Amino acid sequence: MFRKFNNHRNRPKFALILLTALLAPQLTLGYGLSGFNEFNEFRFNVINPVSAQATELTADNSATPAPAGWIPNVWKNHLAGGSASSPLPDFSHAGYAMGDRSIPDVPGPVFDVTNPQFGAEPDDNQDDTLAIQAAIDAAGIAGGGVVFFPRGRYEIRKTAAVPTLQITRDQVILRGEGDTVFGTVLHLGSPGPTGNIRRLGSVPAKKEARSGAAAIAVLGSEQQELLTSFTKSLERGQLDVEVSDTSRLFAGQLVVIHFEDPLIDIDHPEPGKVDIPLQLTRPFRLTPDQVDTFGKAAKNLSWIVRIAEIVDRKNIRLAKPARFDQLLRYKPRIFTFSGVQGVGIENLRIESSWPGNYRHHKPYEGEDGTVIRTAKEQDYLWNGLWISHAADGWVRNVTFKNLTQGIIVSHSSDCTMTNLLFEGVDGHAGITIGRSNDILVSRADFFARLVHPVSVTMMASGNVITNSATRYDGRNDTTATDAVIDLHGLFPFENLFDNLRGFYVCPGGDMSVLPHGGVRNVFWNIIAPRHMSCYTGETDNEFARTYATKGTSSGTSATMFEHLPQAFFVGIQRRSGEPVTIGNSILDRQTSWLNVEGLNRPGIGIESLYQAQVNNRRTASP
Repeated sequence: MFRKFNNHRNRPKFALILLTALLAPQLTLGYGLSGFNEFNEFRFNVINPVSAQATELTADNSATPAPAGWIPNVWKNHLAGGSASSPLPDFSHAGYAMGDRSIPDVPGPVFDVTNPQFGAEPDDNQDDTLAIQAAIDAAGIAGGGVVFFPRGRYEIRKTAAVPTLQITRDQVILRGEGDTVFGTVLHLGSPGPTGNIRRLGSVPAKKEARSGAAAIAVLGSEQQELLTSFTKSLERGQLDVEVSDTSRLFAGQLVVIHFEDPLIDIDHPEPGKVDIPLQLTRPFRLTPDQVDTFGKAAKNLSWIVRIAEIVDRKNIRLAKPARFDQLLRYKPRIFTFSGVQGVGIENLRIESSWPGNYRHHKPYEGEDGTVIRTAKEQDYLWNGLWISHAADGWVRNVTFKNLTQGIIVSHSSDCTMTNLLFEGVDGHAGITIGRSNDILVSRADFFARLVHPVSVTMMASGNVITNSATRYDGRNDTTATDAVIDLHGLFPFENLFDNLRGFYVCPGGDMSVLPHGGVRNVFWNIIAPRHMSCYTGETDNEFARTYATKGTSSGTSATMFEHLPQAFFVGIQRRSGEPVTIGNSILDRQTSWLNVEGLNRPGIGIESLYQAQVNNRRTASP
């Protein structure tokens, strides 16, 4: 179920032995070692502390057959009624090529960064940024190719005067020779320039300080051209759309559908004057504090989707079902998607000179009170990857070390991120997804303590976090780092957190963007950590928490789960074996607020909802 550390060729075995020794203290957290297999690969067994059964991944990433177990009723109903009409969302289209194809192994053409025409030189302690950028540009101009990094350490932005690496064209692949210290290391030497930190996706990517703070920035074009408009509403679960004209559309075309809230007055926002946020947060009751949720930030929503078929001159069929009722009063309009496609980043390691001593939203101060590093630098300016306006891309076999933010994804879709490792000093965030849909994250291991290991925000939908684990337990009150799932406001809806170990829900976001989540987020087969002290204290067994109980039906912590309206909690347990509660209860139940099934019950037969839905769709396909 979890990441194999030796997933590249010719990795020195002594390094793995050393790694084994270093990781030994983690084994008390419920993880067993299986040692080397026949492929000289080291792997973990992940042990369910309740059932004491182990699931292990083989060399081809396929799981050993799971023992028969209980089957959730919500899954049975999903199959019986069909995914289009099921309240349980369908996540089977997440990832590269909508999950229909494997990530390709692109053979070339190859642009070796050490070629004299580019001039990068590993291990010489000289800045290689401009040389690497020249190779990236050459690959882009050629129509795509592999930018290859022979093993060694490359200096990226050794001083603040050097810009970040940027990928702005299709089909550019950055490929190293492994993500260990013996492979390819991109070393980020200085923080990004200080600038305005905005709500994710609220301004063009190049104007956002975080995009310039990354070691690598994938920056797709944000230009869009109007193609056609809806002439009839599209209900949730439907595929067929009636439009004014199909003459500029074609099968396989990637488009952006824009929606506009007809009630929100950005100059005079009021909680009672709102439409789209109301549909995507009900039955949560907005209060005057949530000014961004019923204001400018929520006025417009977009969805990146592919056209499956042109039915006739007035009708098209989409490749994915609608995730909410796309009503004609929302003025649904279809635009071109001009972002980059087919960009891959693989088999390398991104490190930085970030020294640590992290404090969440606070500066690091010396003994005399002088500010050594500002809060902005600590939270936002040592980033690994920034990805915006991108589709059908991937990040695989990449390690992130000593970064305050690992991966940030904005205005993107259909990308896969797999075999990821986060290590080093404490930091802010691991993987953050905002204003994006159908991003697949799998096999992510978190050894570095982070405030938000995985986070969805800003109307993100259809994204999947699966087969991942935190390798530490509990909260650090000094740094505010924790082993949590974060829903960070502006109603991210219909996202899946699936087959996870060591996570519970401790969402963030300020009052203005609450509730933390939108409708129908799914938490499936998750083993919570031993220690859960987020907001309400260590003695609380609650799986999903918030600091903001105002606006919930009781106004107390007893109803804090209402910040995740219409959520599904299926097969939730706890690593310690102690019972976990949802809404201060251990009972399974179905209400207008939530669906709880199999709470504290071991042996779920559908270990991964995502994989089960993928298998079901493939079986059903002609």
